[in-house]
Amino acid sequence: MITIGKWTGDYCFEDEEVNKIRGFEKTVFEMDIWSVNGNAFTGNIQDDLTTGGTEGVGTISGNITGDRIDFVKLMPVMTLLIDRKGTRKTANRRHRPIYYTGQFSSDGKTVSGTWRFKRGFVWLGILPVPVRASKGTWSMTREKF
Repeated sequence: MITIGKWTGDYCFEDEEVNKIRGFEKTVFEMDIWSVNGNAFTGNIQDDLTTGGTEGVGTISGNITGDRIDFVKLMPVMTLLIDRKGTRKTANRRHRPIYYTGQFSSDGKTVSGTWRFKRGFVWLGILPVPVRASKGTWSMTREKF
């Protein structure tokens, strides 16, 4: 059901406190699917910086099974919230993989679901910085042909 072309959507964190700290209820993104091979697809994704997105153009790769979609989003730049005031720190390294899963609407024009990334550590210079696991919801719509 995935088609080559542009999709626009948004995502938010499940934890409302994180959305408040970020200063944005939702972050808008644009996805460009440029290859579909059977059930597999690949493309690019870019967050809108004016709605709290991560810098850079990322890649996506995933699979479709029936009306379900699963893909991994890899962003070239990591952005961290380093305090409860919403201070952002950008590191010149890849963001942790973000795992998306969702379901197509009956007409195949919209998708909605959940996303997550795992906890871990990131090295900023010589300091290990803990990154807590996060999750949330997302949706996207196919732009007109």
